[in-house]
This record gives sequence, C-alpha cells and structure tokens, in this order.
Amino acid sequence: MSKRAVFIKRTFALAFGWFLLPGTLAAQTPVRISLQDAIGLALNQGYAVHSATSSYLVSKKTLEAELRRQRTSVNLNLNLPTFRESLSSQFNPATQKYEYYQIQTTELQSGLSISQPLSFTGGVVSFQQTLLERSQINGLTTSSSTDYFSNFYLQFRQPLWTPNVYRQTSERNAIQLEQAEAEYVKDKLDITYSVTEAFYDAHRLSQRLTIVRDQVRQNEDSYQTAKNKFAGGLIPEVDYLQSEVDLVSSNNEQATTEREYLRALNVLRLLLGIPADQPVEITADLTFRSVPVDQAKAVEQALASRTEVISAERSVDLRLMDIESAEARNSFRMDILASYGINGNAPQFDRIFRDFGRSRAASLTVSIPLFDWGSNALDVEAAVVQHENAIATSVNTRDRIRLEIIDLVNRIRSTESRIQVLDKNVTVAQKSYDISMARFRAGTINRNDLAQAQQRLTTAKLNSLNALIDYQIGMADLKRRTLWDFETHSPVRADMDDKRH
Repeated sequence: MSKRAVFIKRTFALAFGWFLLPGTLAAQTPVRISLQDAIGLALNQGYAVHSATSSYLVSKKTLEAELRRQRTSVNLNLNLPTFRESLSSQFNPATQKYEYYQIQTTELQSGLSISQPLSFTGGVVSFQQTLLERSQINGLTTSSSTDYFSNFYLQFRQPLWTPNVYRQTSERNAIQLEQAEAEYVKDKLDITYSVTEAFYDAHRLSQRLTIVRDQVRQNEDSYQTAKNKFAGGLIPEVDYLQSEVDLVSSNNEQATTEREYLRALNVLRLLLGIPADQPVEITADLTFRSVPVDQAKAVEQALASRTEVISAERSVDLRLMDIESAEARNSFRMDILASYGINGNAPQFDRIFRDFGRSRAASLTVSIPLFDWGSNALDVEAAVVQHENAIATSVNTRDRIRLEIIDLVNRIRSTESRIQVLDKNVTVAQKSYDISMARFRAGTINRNDLAQAQQRLTTAKLNSLNALIDYQIGMADLKRRTLWDFETHSPVRADMDDKRH
C-alpha cells in the first residue's frame, strides 16, 4: 500500500471517529433548546444570574438596613449580677485614723432604652429607664445593707444650622438602591445577550458543519469521477491527485469544525447550567424578518434607560451631597438638649415608685469654627472638583452612548443589506456549481474549475449564514443597549422579584 493511500485511509478513519462521537452522545435523550429556552434556563439556573442576584440582594439588604436604623430602636441591658470586692480606705473613729477594709458590692441592674430619630428635623427623642438593686457589706462595721434605685427620663436632642443627616442618608440610600436595581437589570440583559451570542455561535458552527459535510460529499463525488476518468485516461494524474488532496482537506476541515462545535456547546451548557454530559440539540429559526429600527427612537430610549446614564446622573447628586456635608463640617452650629426625668432611692423595692425625685436639664451648645489651617476648605474644594468631574462624566457618557447606538443601528442596516445580496449569491453559486459539476463529468472543464465553483458555493453559504446570525445578534445587542424591543415596540423589563428574599 502506498504512503498516499495510507494517509487517505487514516484521514477517513479520523473523520469517521468524529462522526461517531456525536452519535455516542446522542445515545442519551438530547435536550432540544430554542433561543427562548436557552435564555429562560440561563435566567433561572445559570451561575451568572445567581451571582448577579446575590450582588443585588446584598446591596438591597445593606441599604434597607441603613434606612431601618432611622426607625424606633429598643434595647434592653441586664447586669445579672455585677460583683465587686476590693480594699478601700475608711476612717476608723476608734483609732482616729484611716484604715483599709474589705468591701463587697453586688448589683442587679436592668436598663431599657428607646430611641426614635426624627427624620423630618434631624433630631432624636429617647427614653431611658434604669432599675438597680445594690447589696453592700461595709468593711468597717461588717454590716450589710440593700437599697433600690429607679431612674426614668426623656431626652430630646436637636441640631440647628446644619444639614439634616437623616434626610441626607435617606436620599443617598434611595439613590444607591436605584443604582443597584439598574445594575441588576443591566446584568440580566447582559446575561441574555451573552446567551444569545453563545447560542448563535453554536448554531453557526452547526450550520457550518452541515455546509462542510456537503462539501465533503461533493468532494467524494468529484473524487470518484476523477478516479474513473483517470482510469480511462481522460484526465492527467495531477487532476486525480488534486481531487484526493481536496477530499482529505475537506475531511480535515470537517473534523476541526466538529471540535469547534462541541466546544461551543460546552460554552453554552456552562451558561445555561446544564450538566456537561447532557446532549444538547439546538433549534434556531433564522428566517429573515426585517425589523424597522428608528435611530432617533433608539438613541432616545438608550439615553433614558441605560444604567450608565442613570448612574452618572445619580453620581452628580451624590457629589452635591458631599459638598453640603463638607461645608457643614466647618460652619456655625447649634445643638439643643433638653431632658426631664424622675427617680427614687429607698431600702424597699416598692417605695422607689413613689415620692419621686425630679431631674431636669437644658442646654444650648454653640460651635463656631475659628481656625483649622484651611483643612476643611480644602475638603470643600475637593468635593466641588468631584462634583464638576461627575457632571463632565455624565455629559461624556451620554455622548458616548449616543454615538454607540448610531454605530450599532448603522451596522444592523448594513447587515440587512448584506443579507439580501448574499441570499442571491447563494442561489447563483449553487446553480454555477451544478453546471460546473455537469461540465466536469462531461470533460469540458478541469478539476481546478470545479474546485473554484465549489469554493464559491461554500463561501456564499457561509457568508449568508454569518450575515443572518450577525443580524440576530445585532438586534439582541440593540435591545440590550436601548432597553427597547423594536419587534414588539415595548420597553424591556427585567423581573426584580427574587424567591430567596
């Protein structure tokens, strides 16, 4: 057997092995997946959506926790008990001098505090209650005694001439929550686009594999024809050898395409959360349906809905709050503090709730910054610079997105024009190949002419396939970047509900 024959035999064996591999996987029941099925699986069980949802929930719950800190808080503190024993210096009347004696104290104490921030004024109203039982052993007389103490008081604290911290916190948290929700929507749309891209990539390779297999069959047909002609002395040996080389090359390309197709399926499985050993069968409808795209509408929707635009605008608001906070740290400030309470002390527990004593307090604190080496002024200047930069970033973001959408719409329109032209090219190339094959069999053209016709047909099919898929991916990208569905003429909404919270 010649070396050339051995080489051809091994190549056929390799190609046949790659044919068997998909058949082996298909021994299991394959999962038929359409594009909508793939998107649904990715948004329900894929790792990417799990990660995006977790990030959103962390941000949401953290911000909600900050807001709830402005509600009423109740705390109970218990000391059960507190025991102290120490040497203490006491005056001894018998010896007329100070001496050290062992003193023991045992306390049981409960403290209840209720605090209510006043979000509309920035002040705080708080109530505190303390009950104490104290047992003492006097080291000098070694006598023991027990007494009880109660204290109830209400306190009001109100800052003046300063920004309302609670209002600022609420506004800041509301902005950050809105940003978190926008990021979550963006993440889900990015996942949808990634799945769409991976799905069509796998489908592209699947169709390319079909085209390459057709090419293999065509080369087998032309190889047999060339072999018969060479045996009959109708063509030179070089044409026969060239047909062998073309057949080997097409088989090698088929094996390579099959490997790429399996790799694309693995990428898709990973995105969808499907087991790696689960056979998958892709079903895609590539029927071309032209969707009118209004460029002005696309730009308008992108500027109104894109997460980047919303985040940039909210960043301007946050930086403005930073300026207010920096200015407040070095401005005239007043604080009002008022409290009123009742208390009692008695050797019996029931007597501490009558014959109360009274405690009252009121103060007005004035804070006037005088000199700080200009540190706070620099903080204000830094905050102003950040605010100006946030404004510039917002403007730049809008300009960038506007140009991005215009470029994307132009690419979609260009692809649409390519589809119409390439569809005609496939029809013409197929007719040309059929004619060339008939002429080759009749002996009016040589092997090179047939190979060129075959290459034109393969190229036309691949170009048409690529154009159709590019159009589908482009429309999916437009939906992601504008949050607008031009097929249904409706906004794109991401489900914000999550079963885990």
